[in-house]
Amino acid sequence: MATNIQSRFVVSFVSNLVRSGVTFGTGMLLARWMGPADYGRMAFLMAAFTALRGMLDMGSSTAFFTLLSRRPRSSRFIGLFWSFVGIQMAVALLFLLLLLPDTTVRALWAGESRLMLGLAFLATFMQGTVWLLAVQMAEASRQTVRSQQINTAVVVVHLGVVLALAWAGMLAVPLVFAALAIEWAAAAWLASRLYRGGQAGGQDESGGDTPKSVFLEFFHYCLPLVPMTFLGFVHDFADRWMLQTWAGVKQQAYFSVAQQYSAIALLATVSVLRILWKEIAEAHHQGNLERVGALYRRASRMLFFVGAFLAGAMQPLASDILRLTVGEAYVGGTLAMAIMLLYPVHQSMGQIGGTLSFATGHTRAYAWSSSVGMAISLVVAYLVLAPATAPVPGLHMGAEGLALKLVGAQVISVNVLAWMIARIFGWRFDWHYQVFALAGCVCLGWLAHWLAWQALGADALLLLKLPLMAALYTGFIGVYLYFFPWLLSMTREELVGHLAWFQRLSGIKKLSQF
Repeated sequence: MATNIQSRFVVSFVSNLVRSGVTFGTGMLLARWMGPADYGRMAFLMAAFTALRGMLDMGSSTAFFTLLSRRPRSSRFIGLFWSFVGIQMAVALLFLLLLLPDTTVRALWAGESRLMLGLAFLATFMQGTVWLLAVQMAEASRQTVRSQQINTAVVVVHLGVVLALAWAGMLAVPLVFAALAIEWAAAAWLASRLYRGGQAGGQDESGGDTPKSVFLEFFHYCLPLVPMTFLGFVHDFADRWMLQTWAGVKQQAYFSVAQQYSAIALLATVSVLRILWKEIAEAHHQGNLERVGALYRRASRMLFFVGAFLAGAMQPLASDILRLTVGEAYVGGTLAMAIMLLYPVHQSMGQIGGTLSFATGHTRAYAWSSSVGMAISLVVAYLVLAPATAPVPGLHMGAEGLALKLVGAQVISVNVLAWMIARIFGWRFDWHYQVFALAGCVCLGWLAHWLAWQALGADALLLLKLPLMAALYTGFIGVYLYFFPWLLSMTREELVGHLAWFQRLSGIKKLSQF
């Protein structure tokens, strides 16, 4: 089992590394070639419909993967759930294309055409719902390698499509949305065919599943999540709508580019989440709570430190990175990017806590902590984004304000969730590593930057200063971890055995030894 988890994680990480590089490169090309205006417009539509997609889901995708992970399910179970997904898509398109009043469309989506809204919704739904469910089916059958191959292939194809559109002078928002919808629909069809279900002990292909029994399974699992999904839609949509309305498409573009950079730090977390979900769900179903706790603790500390390490490395270079990748037009978003680089640090902790909650069926704790956090976050978002002329005056901080709000709200909400998880399972609430890991990495990153710039001079080529800064920063972190190995949930002896960064990261294999 240990070798199986390790190999699946390594394949997932390497695939995510390649895929994230291609996806990130595609996003930067789109930002540079489209310019802040069109790119900000596209980013707003993607964010708005991602929020809508989450509301339509009502927590059913998490229930789907958890139920698949516990034991093989029948073809009838699969078919009934996909019928529900089809209904979600049809109802949303009906409202967007026909039923919503024109005044509502203009107010919510800044006068975009209904055709544009339909394309944007299909692109986000195919990528965020249909593909997600298909890859969950593959992972439930431990088909990590093949599903990651499909995932990598589709992002490479999308890069090719973007390059072809740019070469032909046809790089426009509607065509990008159409390409995304087609690409992810095809990928989802291929991934879904990797699932190997069961027939429930020799029963027929229905496996004893009926529409009523399947509905009740999902109903009991999802009921605590439904209020949270509706609040999540309001929260996520309102954040980007207020930014678009009060700050404009340029600030929207600044924030979206910063958000893409912040996602780099989530690479390791994204690579391990579904694997962790599968293993925790199975261990919990078997009553092995010791293994559940070991998986949770080791993953939380290691992935938190990975995020802190990358934030410390990238934050001092925010303006240089923007200038090199997306151009001078985006340098105004430097502060927003510097703040957003802190966002994935606690986001990894929240995603692991959410994975544990979903995999063990403790959805109420997750729903409660998330709902309270989002309700408070909505109020703060208004205060930092609203102009001084609004009925309740705000600070009108634009992208920087939204980034600061997201980071602060997340630190609070994920720690509330971690505290509740500790209470549920009788564990000690673990928080000290957060302060030492994040503060240490950020301070050492700025120190390495200052020393490199002092040694070579401010006018020296960035290409010369970066290797020196990287060497200093890596050395500082190595010494820091030698004295505080518990930041990675390791002893000093274990740390010495993981000299290379990638070997430390793949230390997830140690989880099975608890």
